[in-house]
Amino acid sequence: MASLQAALKNAIQVEYQLEDSEVAAEPLPSGDERHSILFYESAEGGAGVLRHLVDDPVAFARVAAQALQVCHFDPQTGEDLRHAPNAKEDCEAACYDCLMSYYNQMDHRHLDRQTIKEYLLQCSQSTSTSSPQSISRAEHCQHLLNLCKSDLEREWLTFIEKSNLRLPSHAQLLLETCHTRPDFFYEQEHAAIYVDGPHHQYPERQQRDQTQKDCMEDTGYTVIRFDLLESWDKVIEKYPSVFGLLGS
Repeated sequence: MASLQAALKNAIQVEYQLEDSEVAAEPLPSGDERHSILFYESAEGGAGVLRHLVDDPVAFARVAAQALQVCHFDPQTGEDLRHAPNAKEDCEAACYDCLMSYYNQMDHRHLDRQTIKEYLLQCSQSTSTSSPQSISRAEHCQHLLNLCKSDLEREWLTFIEKSNLRLPSHAQLLLETCHTRPDFFYEQEHAAIYVDGPHHQYPERQQRDQTQKDCMEDTGYTVIRFDLLESWDKVIEKYPSVFGLLGS
């Protein structure tokens, strides 16, 4: 785990051309009990690369391939190249051209590039999906489907899932400030999603929807409506910060 943490951190920096201080990595729950690795952007504001790493299904595979190169392996075959291109001495377990750095001196005794080669090779051939919750994407999607109130809502959610876009964090969440319950809600993006059936075409309902939208936007929410008259693809493309990129 210590070797994997160092390799992925260095690979992220190389892949996205970041300084060593811009991305941080920590073992969880502790350095003595490593069950997972937390990566975060340590520079103020951040470059957004970790969000891209989550949203792009093949981004992690590219980082894994880069990690193999960092560790002196051929990313295609796994052949041990023994050292960095300009190095004169072979690297047995770890060196300052691969896993060792000033920031991880406490881990130097644990580092061994050989222990992570097979795992990185598998990851370099992988695709990834993301979930807005701690459960898997498939489990979260099923939970949202169970909360849907109409076939149209289920159709919309299935469209989002099959397009590998970001899933909503909630369904049927009550927003008390404006006395509304959006069909879906993206918590991090503060975006409320309404999937409108034919009854929303009536003037009285449209007026109520507009009043509701005004209240939501005054409160700081983004309101996004999908109806039967407008292509869902076109709506998605207007809000890449909410849904991600269609066709990615």
